[in-house]
Amino acid sequence: MKKQLISAALAAVISAGLFSAPVQQCIGTASVASAAEAVTAPKASRKNGTYSSSGSLTVKLTAEKGADIYYSTGGTYKLYTKPLKLTKNTTLKFYARKNGAKSKTVTAKYKLTPKVTVTNAGGSYDSAPTVKLSSTTSGVKFYYTLDGSKPTKSSAMYSTRGITVTKSAKLRVAAIKDGWSTKYLSEEYTIAAAQQSTAQLSSDSILEDYTHKYAYSTLSDSQKAAYARIYAAAESHAASADLSGLGLTDESLSEAYWAFDYDNPQFFWVGNGYSYTTIGYEVTELKIVYSRSAAEAAKIQPLFGAAAQKIIDKALQKDDLFERVLVIHDSITEMTTYNASAPSYKSEADGPLVYGEALCEGYAKAFMYLCQSVGIECFCVAGYAGEDHMWNMLKLDGEWYHMDVTWDDAGTYEYFCVPDSQMFTDHTVRNFFPVPAATATDYSYSTRMGITTYTDVNSAYSGLVRQAAENYNNGVYETTIYVKDGLMKSLMSKVNSQQFFKDLNSYGCNARGWRSSSTSKSLTITLS
Repeated sequence: MKKQLISAALAAVISAGLFSAPVQQCIGTASVASAAEAVTAPKASRKNGTYSSSGSLTVKLTAEKGADIYYSTGGTYKLYTKPLKLTKNTTLKFYARKNGAKSKTVTAKYKLTPKVTVTNAGGSYDSAPTVKLSSTTSGVKFYYTLDGSKPTKSSAMYSTRGITVTKSAKLRVAAIKDGWSTKYLSEEYTIAAAQQSTAQLSSDSILEDYTHKYAYSTLSDSQKAAYARIYAAAESHAASADLSGLGLTDESLSEAYWAFDYDNPQFFWVGNGYSYTTIGYEVTELKIVYSRSAAEAAKIQPLFGAAAQKIIDKALQKDDLFERVLVIHDSITEMTTYNASAPSYKSEADGPLVYGEALCEGYAKAFMYLCQSVGIECFCVAGYAGEDHMWNMLKLDGEWYHMDVTWDDAGTYEYFCVPDSQMFTDHTVRNFFPVPAATATDYSYSTRMGITTYTDVNSAYSGLVRQAAENYNNGVYETTIYVKDGLMKSLMSKVNSQQFFKDLNSYGCNARGWRSSSTSKSLTITLS
């Protein structure tokens, strides 16, 4: 009876013109029907979540009969006409519309991870296994650690040679693809104790064995004999070396002396130069120039040895050649300040290791000392790079690479294990002995860390925008890209335009400010 009274009262209100909207006749209820029928929200064939995929994820949307579905993956809404093929992490929004009525909007979040296959999975092995990683998903890069720590893009990058596990370890792998969620894997390996020592990467020092050093190998027999006599004299801090009977000319002596100097960084007390005596055209004696007396060298030696040993011990903990060299490179750049007015003796290996400052010669000789101490063949190269300059070449897995630690001291890795084609764009060799060809890129920083060097400005700009936006959206505010020499000015003009923020925004990045630092070949953008 109460409901009927309410309905009668409502009818009176309507008849009095106080409510003009069309309504259905109400009998026994106080509700007023809407002009259009409610529409049920559409449904997706897949629930929110993370899916392992070879390339894409198909999502189907369904709605009640007669309803149209509209969807958005980040931009405007479109009419749904066929199953959606998602090729990256996607936030999908969709609703239904029927007879002018709209359903509620449904939001579904889908994350994609690569499918990964591991050959030689974790377990117990009698000998060192080589672990192979593969994925049916294109564009995947693998980064790994062997100490149980979580891998990132700063970790060692997997190469097709595989990962040789030489001692019991926990391998952790990150499979990374742009626009996808990272897939993490973990495998534990136990290597038979008897095999662990024989499987290790060679770590024997070659400092004292000059017969296996590169510059020595370029000399004639008489020059090698001179090299050996100079070596013995420098080792004992003798005033001179007897070179009589070797038939050396001043030119052949020059080649022999600088081969000795560019091979042997341990003699930090030897200065930069020499004098000699001739009888006729034959050199009979070489006088060594010392930058420190024997007593001074004896005082410095313990400091030098202790500083070097800390880095050597750290490097030897790495079973991967790339990581071993990276430890040496980073240790020198972190401990050393370039000082153009530094005393001349800081052009030696003790400049970085004892004094923390050096010229390019000091950087190169300290790097050579540490490399040779962990069994890596390395020598110094003299040349020109805007001014007289020195850098290194080192041999890894049978291939030669250039390394300029001085020019990397700004915090970059542009000259880390690079080939001739990259080095000779701004470095010219002016050496006293021939240097080997460097053509490999396997151990370059850009190769191992998966960094692209862009060769045209439009690709560089597009790559920067995409990487910076993706990093920012993942909480990483700094992005570095690399370009070939000569592109930086054009790239910066594009970055300095208002379009830069619009392009970032198109990737969902809402940064409002940025700052940059650059060299001729690298640009680092920090968004805020």
